[in-house]
Amino acid sequence: MTAATQTELMQIAKEAAAYITKLNGESATFEIEGDTLTAVIEYKAEIGYDKGDYWTAPCSWVERDEIKVVTVYGEKGDDTEAAEWLTKRLN
Repeated sequence: MTAATQTELMQIAKEAAAYITKLNGESATFEIEGDTLTAVIEYKAEIGYDKGDYWTAPCSWVERDEIKVVTVYGEKGDDTEAAEWLTKRLN
């Protein structure tokens, strides 16, 4: 993996993390486009919920989540090494 590819993947990882934060626990599959690469990312989340009681309000939280990079592709086709690298960074 070249330094330019790694820099682009770091930017994709940063954008993906920001997007996942905005999902607020909602599962989704989405694409992030870089200059030469595109990543397809699948985010799954399980939500925990507490209905509260007399003294506390109801609340929810992300109990478990998983990020899977389905594929990373560019002009030369799929890049499995880049997909594995990106998966490690996002988890």
